Amino acid sequence: MIRRLFQRVVNVSEWYEELDISEKLLLYMAAGMYWGTCYGTYIRRGKLEMPTSDFLMASAYMVPPTKKKEFEASWSDQARLAQRQPGYEWTRTYKALDWEDSPFHYVSFRMWNEASSYRRMAQFDQTWKILSERVADSVTSRHDTVYRVLLDDSIKRIIE
Repeated sequence: MIRRLFQRVVNVSEWYEELDISEKLLLYMAAGMYWGTCYGTYIRRGKLEMPTSDFLMASAYMVPPTKKKEFEASWSDQARLAQRQPGYEWTRTYKALDWEDSPFHYVSFRMWNEASSYRRMAQFDQTWKILSERVADSVTSRHDTVYRVLLDDSIKRIIE
């Protein structure tokens, strides 16, 4: 088998040596077009892939009316820190309109690309721990929940 492979290499090298310069350039051009097409297709498919995030952290807060400003300031600092972390996607926070009859006063949804991104920040970032303590001091209760996306109908389709 090795002998047969060696013989083929010798035959191809003899064939290549018999080509003139224009035929060699045409061969290089054909090989370049082939590999360029393969590489370009690989890059294009990589750009068309839509990354999916699968770690949605929902937090519900009960805040006394006297500590609203303190909570909002601490929460804003916490949100700015989260925005600078790797794996952070987006945050949406909603405030209850009916303060007395609502099961929560603030609800916050924070999307991360994966659970490890959030855990890395929550466990190892000292600034996050300090800001979390400030938020905890300004709320009467906090409830965190993690959700997973089951169906996403917001995927944009590319029509060519």
